[in-house]
Amino acid sequence: MDKISLSFFLLCCLLAIGCCHGKRPWCVADTNGPPAPSDAQFQGFIDYACGIVDCSPIQPGGSCYNPNYLVRHADYALNLFYKSRGVCNTEIGTITSFDPSYTGCYYP
Repeated sequence: MDKISLSFFLLCCLLAIGCCHGKRPWCVADTNGPPAPSDAQFQGFIDYACGIVDCSPIQPGGSCYNPNYLVRHADYALNLFYKSRGVCNTEIGTITSFDPSYTGCYYP
């Protein structure tokens, strides 16, 4: 039995390393619904999160302000909140392994 347990443990470790090596999770806006969150939900979360975390990059003149799209700003606020609090708001967001960063804008 001990050999089976050890083998299972090693198999799980190998699968975890193979599946997720080099990938970090990000929390981003879930625009695929159903139903897709409303603009009011996104804005409400941005207002809430930015009262807790530093959202200066998505403010006018910030490195992530342009393009000035609500969903992009929600992506940034969701991810920053997720990184600081360890919780992704799954009512409007989802976890992804795709890095949402773009030229001039780094998502931590």
